[in-house]
Amino acid sequence: MIVTIAIIALFGILLVILETFVPGGVAGFFGVLCILAAVLLAMMAGELSGWSHLQRTALAGGIVLGSAGILTVWLRCFAVKLFHRAFTLEAEVPSSGTTPACAVGDEGAALSELRPLGRAEIAGRRVEVRCEDGFAPAGARLRVIGHEPGNLIVRLIS
Repeated sequence: MIVTIAIIALFGILLVILETFVPGGVAGFFGVLCILAAVLLAMMAGELSGWSHLQRTALAGGIVLGSAGILTVWLRCFAVKLFHRAFTLEAEVPSSGTTPACAVGDEGAALSELRPLGRAEIAGRRVEVRCEDGFAPAGARLRVIGHEPGNLIVRLIS
């Protein structure tokens, strides 16, 4: 009977591990059921009639903790590292979405109307800017006064 309990518990662990390959949750569900069945059989096994309640509880707890330990090691060490690159998309993000290398104090001209956002040419580069004054006509002279994520903060030059 002990061998049967161990086989059922190992089969349950294998089904839960199989769940990392097969989507849908069915294998994981039946794996958890097998592990619970092994625990219940360990508690009620007639072959273990000579065992005290404490020994049976220790066996059931060992099955649960052993299953949890094996699954934790599998998921942390093998499944994530082996399949992370295969199932994860990684895109290179160009640096153009970040603030360009324009220094505070650089000057340029508005390419479009700034209401308050728009495009400007600062230090020979076309960049997204936000006008501190709220509005600036196209062609207005601008000075960089700061940076924020995605654009520069500019002020009209009088």
